[in-house]
Amino acid sequence: MSLRTFRRKTMASRGFSLLEMLVAMLFIGILSAGMLRVYSSNLAGFQRVNDSISTQRQGRWALTTLQDDVASIGYFAFVGFNNPAWGSFSVTSGTQEPFMILPSPSALNITGPDPSNPAGALVTTQISPDELQYVSDLSLPIQATLTSLNTTTLTLSMLSGTLTDVQAGDIVAILDGNFEQFIIASAAGTTVVADLTATVTAQNAGGIYQVILPGTKTHVAGVPLAFYRPSVVTRYSIQPLATDPANAAIKVPCLVRQQTPYPVGGGLITWVVAPGQAVPAIPFQIIAENIDGLRIDLSFDSGTNWRRTAAANWDGIVTNISTALAPLGAAGTPARNATNPLWFRTYPFLVRMDVTSRSPAPRTESTTNGTAGYVRRTQTLMVTPRNLGYS
Repeated sequence: MSLRTFRRKTMASRGFSLLEMLVAMLFIGILSAGMLRVYSSNLAGFQRVNDSISTQRQGRWALTTLQDDVASIGYFAFVGFNNPAWGSFSVTSGTQEPFMILPSPSALNITGPDPSNPAGALVTTQISPDELQYVSDLSLPIQATLTSLNTTTLTLSMLSGTLTDVQAGDIVAILDGNFEQFIIASAAGTTVVADLTATVTAQNAGGIYQVILPGTKTHVAGVPLAFYRPSVVTRYSIQPLATDPANAAIKVPCLVRQQTPYPVGGGLITWVVAPGQAVPAIPFQIIAENIDGLRIDLSFDSGTNWRRTAAANWDGIVTNISTALAPLGAAGTPARNATNPLWFRTYPFLVRMDVTSRSPAPRTESTTNGTAGYVRRTQTLMVTPRNLGYS
């Protein structure tokens, strides 16, 4: 092989020039940048959809729980069976009324990431949601049948639940043709001891089913029993709670439910330790996190007119209710009066609940303008309580 032949082969296999490499790298960079932009756009879209789904799920869960409880407003297992020890219901301004909508009773401080700088210091914002408070009887999760009754002692056959859920002052009812109800003094195992004195006193104060001395009727073994906790106040509100175990300084707005017996004398219930604090004096159950809006209204004409309009407080709403009920006659004027503390059972109305939920954290991916923010969604539910419309 000659030297000329060797040189030709070497030149033919020399590869790319520097210029060709630079051009190739330029095109690869442009293609990678385009692909990265498409990926980022898809990731942001995925995050927005994920936040939207999460927000909608939280709001729907809150509304489902509200729907179940609001539908039971006005439920009293034994109307008129009112033990004086429980206190009479009060319907005057500034007392614990059996039904109340409190429009924005207080401003709540919510502490969390700054939407304009999520990685920076925490900021505090204020929200002013509504509260709903109402009284009803609660059905206890106990199923049992009667084995025997000897005036003050009921022997039971337990089907489900346990008598440890029963406390003094609860009610047991014998559900047969000789219907009887007793205020419970104590319960344990398969035995319930009735407080006969309190039962007779409550019967004389307005019991509508018993007309003879309790414990003197005849009952056949095997009839079903029902257990109730009378006159329980349920409160729905939004509270700022430290639910993040990694940072207790973050206060997340949560929809909470609290329940406590109706106070003797009808005085206002102290739900929190002190105004502005998020540590309830009464135990609470978190229904849903990241709920920062709750607005409640009611209508007596199927939603044509709403009674929240221009009312800054419950007294203002009551004035609007009185106007709505005035055409019904003297019994409906005013809506709230000392002779009819359970007025809301007499007149059916529609309850509207607007619940606003938000995403867990502010993110730029959650918006379309490039700035960080929360995804919010407001969902509305309308319910007519099933126990209203009875005289």
